[in-house]
Amino acid sequence: MRIYYREMVASPLGKTTGRFIEKRKRSEMSGRTFLSNVSARTDLIIHDYQERSSSQGLHGWDPRLKLALLATAVGMNVIIAQLWLSLLLFVISVLMAIWSRISFRLFALFFLAPAWATLIVFLGFSIGFGTTPVASIGSITLYREGIFQGLSAAARVASDMSWIASVFLTTPFPRVLYALKWFRVPTVLVETIAMAYRYAFLLMDEFHRMRDASRTRGGFRGYRNGLKSTARILAQVILKAYDRAKYIQIAMMARGADTKGENFMDIISKSNSCPNRCDVTPDYVDESVPVLSCTNVSYSFSEIQVLKDVSLTVSKGEVVVLCGPNGSGKTTLLHLLSGILTANEGEIILCGRRLDRKTRNEAFRYAGILFQDPNDQLFCTHVREDIAYGPTNLGLDAEEVERLVNTAMDLMEVKHLANRPIHMLSHGEMRRVGLGGLIAMKPPLVLLDEPTASLDPASARHLVRLIQHLNDHHGYTFVIVTHDINIASLIAKRIIILNDGQIAADGSLRKILTDDRLLESSRLEPPILTKLFQKILNGQTSENGIPITIDEAADILNSQTWQAPYVMKG
Repeated sequence: MRIYYREMVASPLGKTTGRFIEKRKRSEMSGRTFLSNVSARTDLIIHDYQERSSSQGLHGWDPRLKLALLATAVGMNVIIAQLWLSLLLFVISVLMAIWSRISFRLFALFFLAPAWATLIVFLGFSIGFGTTPVASIGSITLYREGIFQGLSAAARVASDMSWIASVFLTTPFPRVLYALKWFRVPTVLVETIAMAYRYAFLLMDEFHRMRDASRTRGGFRGYRNGLKSTARILAQVILKAYDRAKYIQIAMMARGADTKGENFMDIISKSNSCPNRCDVTPDYVDESVPVLSCTNVSYSFSEIQVLKDVSLTVSKGEVVVLCGPNGSGKTTLLHLLSGILTANEGEIILCGRRLDRKTRNEAFRYAGILFQDPNDQLFCTHVREDIAYGPTNLGLDAEEVERLVNTAMDLMEVKHLANRPIHMLSHGEMRRVGLGGLIAMKPPLVLLDEPTASLDPASARHLVRLIQHLNDHHGYTFVIVTHDINIASLIAKRIIILNDGQIAADGSLRKILTDDRLLESSRLEPPILTKLFQKILNGQTSENGIPITIDEAADILNSQTWQAPYVMKG
C-alpha cells in the first residue's frame, strides 16, 4: 500500500462530519459510561475533537515540527534518564494539552494501556533491585533504590505517553504520515503504520461484536468464564486477521499493487474544481471486439471441480447478471475474469488480450472488481487516498490522478467524504467509495460481487442508480453477481444462471425471469411482481404479457384492456 496525502482545510465538511459523529455517538453510547465504551468508539471521539478544535493550540502547528519535538523529548528521556527531567517534560506536555483544550478523558486514553505495564515495571524494580530495605510484606521486600528506579521508569513512560497524546490528538492521521515521509522514514514502515491504523479499528470492532455475542450466550457469567471467553475471542480475531490479510493482498493486486507508479505522498491536491465527467469514460481500443470472451473455462481446487466448460461473451455496454445458488461458482468466475485466479483449462480474453499467468497482473487495466466485503476492498486510511490508489498504480501523473479522483468522487456522490477515515463510513458509503476506486481507473469491464448485500433498500436503490448512470452515460460494461432477483430485474440486460459450476441458462431478462422451471431448478424465484401477475393471470398470457418491473406492471394496470378479476375491499 502507498500513502496519499492531501492537506485538510477548514470547510463545511467539518460541521457535517461533526454532526454525523455526534449522531453515531448518541446512538451507540446511549446509557453507557465513557470508559465502558471508549475502546469501541475511540476513533469517533478523537475525530470529533479534532474537528471541533482545529485552530486551537498545537492544532495549528506544522506536524513535522510536532514530530521533531516528540522525538526530542523521547530522546532526552532515554539519554539523560533523570526523574526531574521526566517530570518537567510531563508538566510541559500537560500544559500543551491544556492550551490545545484536550479534555482530561481524551488525554487519559493514552495512559490506559501502558498503566498496567508501568505498574509491573515499578513493582519489579522495587522488589528486585537495591540493598536498603524499606518494607516487607511476607517474603516480599521493597528496596529504596528499586523504588527510586521504578519511579524514574514510570515517570519516563508517563512523560513519553503525554507527549504522544499531545502530538497525535492534535494531528490528523494523514498529516502524521506526511510528516513521517518528509523525515525520510522508510516507505515500508510508513505503509505498515497506515495499514495498522486502518485495520486496528476493524479488528477492535470485531472483538466487541464477538464479545457481545458471547455475553448473550452466557460466556461472561462469572470471572473465570469471562477470561476463557475473552481468550477464545482474541484467538478468533487473530485468525480472522490472518485470513483477511490474504483477501487484502488479493484486493491490492486487483488494483495494480505490483506495478510501478508514483507514491501517493507525492500527489498533492491542487484544485477542488469539478472536472468534466467524461474524464472517466473507459477507452475501448476496438469497439468491435468483445469486452470479455470465455471459451471452455474450467477451474478446480483441491480436486473439487468449481467451474466446468464455461463459455460466454460480453459485448461493450452490456449489463450481465450472474445468478445461481450458493456454491455454483459465481464468485470464482469473477476472480478468474479479474486475473486473481488462473483457469486450469480454457481461454479468457479481455478486450482482445489473452489472460493467463503471465498477463494476469495487468488485468486490472481492463477489468476492475468490487469484492463482497468492502473491508477487504478499502485498505487505505481515508477516502481520497483509497480512490487514488488504483490510478496511481497506472503510472499517471499527479494532475491526471487528481482529476480522475475528483471525477470519481463526484460520480459516486462521495466528495463530501473525501477526508473521512474509511472505518467511519457506513456500509453503503463503503460500497460507493469502492466503486469510485474502480471508476477512477477507467476499466472497460467492471465486476461486482453482491454489490447490494447488507444494504438497506434506499442504499441499494442509490447504488443501482449509479451503476445505471455509469452504463448509460459512460459506456461501462458490467458483470454483476447477485442473489437478489428484484435488483437484477431493475438493472440487468441479460441474465446468466450458473448451477453446479456450469451455465444452466443464458438469455434475456424476460426469458429467464418468466421461466418458472428454470428458476426453481436453480433455487431462485422470479421478482415479486412477476410472481404476483403469474398467479393472477394463471397462464392466460404469454411471457411478453408478464411484467418484470414496476413500470411494466403500472403500464398493464393502466391499460384499457386490463380486467382485474376482483377488487379488494376494506
